Amino acid sequence: MPPELFDGDSIDLDGHELRVIDIGQGDIEHSTIVRVPSLRAVAAGDVVYNKVHMLTALTDATAREAWIASIGSIAALDPDIVVAGHKRVGAPDSRDAIEQSEQYLRDFSRIAVESDTAEQTVAAMLELHGDRDNPYTLWASAQAAARRD
Repeated sequence: MPPELFDGDSIDLDGHELRVIDIGQGDIEHSTIVRVPSLRAVAAGDVVYNKVHMLTALTDATAREAWIASIGSIAALDPDIVVAGHKRVGAPDSRDAIEQSEQYLRDFSRIAVESDTAEQTVAAMLELHGDRDNPYTLWASAQAAARRD
Protein backbone atom coordinates (compact mmCIF):
# COMPACT_ATOMS: atom_id res chain seq x y z
CA MET A 1 0.00 0.00 0.00
CA PRO A 2 1.46 3.42 -0.92
CA PRO A 3 1.97 5.96 1.86
CA GLU A 4 -0.79 8.45 2.52
CA LEU A 5 -0.34 12.22 2.62
CA PHE A 6 -0.18 13.56 6.17
CA ASP A 7 -2.24 16.73 6.38
CA GLY A 8 -2.37 17.28 10.11
CA ASP A 9 -0.05 19.16 12.42
CA SER A 10 0.36 16.68 15.25
CA ILE A 11 0.76 12.99 15.91
CA ASP A 12 0.06 11.17 19.15
CA LEU A 13 2.78 8.66 20.05
CA ASP A 14 2.08 6.74 23.23
CA GLY A 15 0.49 9.80 24.83
CA HIS A 16 3.18 12.23 23.67
CA GLU A 17 2.23 14.92 21.19
CA LEU A 18 4.58 15.27 18.22
CA ARG A 19 4.05 18.66 16.57
CA VAL A 20 4.88 18.78 12.86
CA ILE A 21 5.98 22.31 11.96
CA ASP A 22 6.62 23.68 8.47
CA ILE A 23 9.60 25.82 9.47
CA GLY A 24 10.47 27.21 6.04
CA GLN A 25 14.00 27.42 4.66
CA GLY A 26 16.65 24.91 5.65
CA ASP A 27 19.21 23.53 3.25
CA ILE A 28 16.20 23.36 0.95
CA GLU A 29 12.96 25.31 0.91
CA HIS A 30 9.90 23.98 2.71
CA SER A 31 11.71 22.20 5.51
CA THR A 32 9.81 20.56 8.33
CA ILE A 33 10.73 19.91 11.94
CA VAL A 34 9.10 17.83 14.66
CA ARG A 35 8.68 19.22 18.17
CA VAL A 36 7.99 17.07 21.22
CA PRO A 37 6.82 19.60 23.83
CA SER A 38 6.74 17.10 26.71
CA LEU A 39 10.44 16.36 26.19
CA ARG A 40 11.44 19.92 25.23
CA ALA A 41 12.89 18.34 22.10
CA VAL A 42 13.08 19.22 18.41
CA ALA A 43 14.03 16.94 15.55
CA ALA A 44 15.43 19.73 13.39
CA GLY A 45 15.87 17.91 10.10
CA ASP A 46 17.90 19.79 7.50
CA VAL A 47 17.66 23.10 9.36
CA VAL A 48 20.22 22.50 12.11
CA TYR A 49 23.54 20.73 11.59
CA ASN A 50 25.85 19.48 14.33
CA LYS A 51 29.62 19.32 13.76
CA VAL A 52 29.39 18.76 9.99
CA HIS A 53 29.72 21.28 7.16
CA MET A 54 26.35 22.68 6.12
CA LEU A 55 25.04 22.15 2.60
CA THR A 56 24.61 25.69 1.31
CA ALA A 57 25.00 24.70 -2.36
CA LEU A 58 21.26 24.99 -3.00
CA THR A 59 20.98 28.45 -1.43
CA ASP A 60 21.97 32.01 -2.19
CA ALA A 61 22.52 34.84 0.30
CA THR A 62 18.79 35.54 0.55
CA ALA A 63 17.92 31.91 1.19
CA ARG A 64 20.65 31.68 3.82
CA GLU A 65 19.12 34.67 5.64
CA ALA A 66 15.76 32.86 5.55
CA TRP A 67 17.53 29.75 6.84
CA ILE A 68 18.97 31.73 9.76
CA ALA A 69 15.42 32.94 10.50
CA SER A 70 14.21 29.32 10.52
CA ILE A 71 16.94 28.45 13.00
CA GLY A 72 15.79 31.41 15.10
CA SER A 73 12.27 29.99 15.08
CA ILE A 74 13.64 26.73 16.46
CA ALA A 75 15.57 28.63 19.16
CA ALA A 76 12.34 30.41 20.12
CA LEU A 77 10.81 27.02 20.95
CA ASP A 78 13.45 26.83 23.72
CA PRO A 79 14.31 23.15 23.30
CA ASP A 80 16.73 21.34 25.59
CA ILE A 81 17.23 18.56 23.04
CA VAL A 82 18.00 19.38 19.40
CA VAL A 83 18.43 16.44 17.05
CA ALA A 84 20.21 17.72 13.96
CA GLY A 85 19.40 16.21 10.59
CA HIS A 86 23.12 16.02 9.83
CA LYS A 87 25.53 15.44 12.67
CA ARG A 88 28.87 13.94 13.60
CA VAL A 89 28.57 10.43 14.99
CA GLY A 90 28.43 10.74 18.76
CA ALA A 91 27.76 14.49 18.83
CA PRO A 92 25.35 15.38 21.66
CA ASP A 93 21.82 16.42 20.77
CA SER A 94 22.16 19.77 22.53
CA ARG A 95 20.87 23.23 21.78
CA ASP A 96 24.47 24.36 21.12
CA ALA A 97 23.93 23.19 17.54
CA ILE A 98 21.42 26.02 17.05
CA GLU A 99 23.90 28.82 17.64
CA GLN A 100 26.69 26.97 15.84
CA SER A 101 24.49 26.55 12.74
CA GLU A 102 23.52 30.23 12.74
CA GLN A 103 27.16 31.27 13.03
CA TYR A 104 28.26 28.91 10.27
CA LEU A 105 25.70 30.38 7.86
CA ARG A 106 26.65 33.96 8.75
CA ASP A 107 30.32 33.13 8.23
CA PHE A 108 29.69 31.35 4.94
CA SER A 109 27.64 34.23 3.51
CA ARG A 110 30.22 36.82 4.55
CA ILE A 111 33.17 34.81 3.26
CA ALA A 112 31.48 33.88 -0.02
CA VAL A 113 31.00 37.58 -0.81
CA GLU A 114 34.59 38.44 0.15
CA SER A 115 36.16 35.57 -1.83
CA ASP A 116 37.02 35.55 -5.51
CA THR A 117 37.20 31.76 -5.80
CA ALA A 118 35.77 28.62 -4.26
CA GLU A 119 39.25 27.80 -3.00
CA GLN A 120 39.40 31.05 -1.02
CA THR A 121 35.97 30.35 0.48
CA VAL A 122 36.99 26.83 1.50
CA ALA A 123 40.27 28.00 3.04
CA ALA A 124 38.58 30.73 5.07
CA MET A 125 35.77 28.44 6.22
CA LEU A 126 38.23 25.72 7.23
CA GLU A 127 40.09 28.30 9.29
CA LEU A 128 36.89 29.07 11.22
CA HIS A 129 35.13 25.70 11.07
CA GLY A 130 37.88 23.19 10.37
CA ASP A 131 36.68 20.90 13.15
CA ARG A 132 33.56 19.92 11.20
CA ASP A 133 33.12 16.65 9.31
CA ASN A 134 32.34 16.25 5.59
CA PRO A 135 34.55 18.82 3.84
CA TYR A 136 33.20 17.63 0.49
CA THR A 137 29.96 19.45 1.30
CA LEU A 138 31.93 22.63 1.93
CA TRP A 139 33.69 22.29 -1.44
CA ALA A 140 30.40 21.77 -3.29
CA SER A 141 28.84 24.70 -1.49
CA ALA A 142 31.80 27.01 -2.15
CA GLN A 143 31.76 26.13 -5.84
CA ALA A 144 28.05 26.89 -6.07
CA ALA A 145 28.53 30.20 -4.23
CA ALA A 146 31.38 31.20 -6.55
CA ARG A 147 29.02 30.77 -9.50
CA ARG A 148 25.99 32.39 -7.84
CA ASP A 149 26.77 34.89 -5.07
